[in-house]
Amino acid sequence: MDQEYKEFVMTQRLSFEERIKRKNEFDASLVYGTKEFNILTQRDRHIEDRQNNDDYWLDSSSGFVREECTIHRKCPLCGSESHELIFVKSGFKHVRCLDCTLVYVPRILNEKEYEKLYEEEDSWGAVLENEHQKKLQSLEGAYSLDVASLYADKAQLNICDIGCGPGRLLHIAKERGNCVLGIEPNKRYNQSLDELGIPHINDFFPLNLNTHQSFDIIFTLNTLEHLPDPKGAIEDIYKILKPEGLVYISVPNIDALVTRVLKYKSGVFGGHSHIQFFNAATLSQLVKECGFEVLEYETIITELGVLWNDLNFQHPYLGDSKDNLGFLTPEMIYRNHLARNVNLVARKVN
Repeated sequence: MDQEYKEFVMTQRLSFEERIKRKNEFDASLVYGTKEFNILTQRDRHIEDRQNNDDYWLDSSSGFVREECTIHRKCPLCGSESHELIFVKSGFKHVRCLDCTLVYVPRILNEKEYEKLYEEEDSWGAVLENEHQKKLQSLEGAYSLDVASLYADKAQLNICDIGCGPGRLLHIAKERGNCVLGIEPNKRYNQSLDELGIPHINDFFPLNLNTHQSFDIIFTLNTLEHLPDPKGAIEDIYKILKPEGLVYISVPNIDALVTRVLKYKSGVFGGHSHIQFFNAATLSQLVKECGFEVLEYETIITELGVLWNDLNFQHPYLGDSKDNLGFLTPEMIYRNHLARNVNLVARKVN
């Protein structure tokens, strides 16, 4: 894949260096500094709210989540029951599948608790609607659109964003003349989509209703890690894509350097919301099994400020350490696919 990636950036005139420059423009650690950005965007309040609520489903006598709030599942990638325990956080076991290596949460919230969590969640909504956050999300959305559009065969596209949040990517896509549709269950975000004039469906994916549409590109950004059945979601994406349509996926990268260093302290882990953790290999396996050809992958968001803080014995998200480790650079992070999220573009082929 690395050789294919190098050939791609050469033929599409989007060099590795140009990609780094674009990605650095929406990397909060580099633009603002970690502590400043987390305070400006009220992430510090969200961290406090999350700490207060993380044990909501916990059975204090057993140390695990209460069974009446949860359901058990097999590996969501290969269906195996064989796994090894990595750690427990807030009562949720985090395990690694011994057959396909996917890291996942085997006992997850049941449908009632899951829907309540996402329909009513508010503190993260305040973060996403902050002006500083929207600025960086707009730059990231434009970058994602540009990368996906390199593989499209026409200028005007029919685009869907699953779990679109407040709709920054769709807003840019609409301004560029594309037809857009958002799918988003959160009430607060649906108000934002109304204000932006973005057509949207207030529901969970997979949908209970037929959109009567097909799409050239479907985006699912920071969404697949939340879904109880990620393979089923990709299969349903396949169904509503046009022939040779594209899917663009962004998920937390279990191979990220920041995740490997922080381990269970990482904000990516919780159990109630993020319930599977892909890397480039497992994400590629998922889409290939669902009838897609992988066109490229890369990683985004270095989290260098978080790394500097933790390695200097400060709070990883609220410390104010500066770079005193010259070898940790965006170039090193990106060349080794060690940034926070892995982004993948794939084409429907079967």
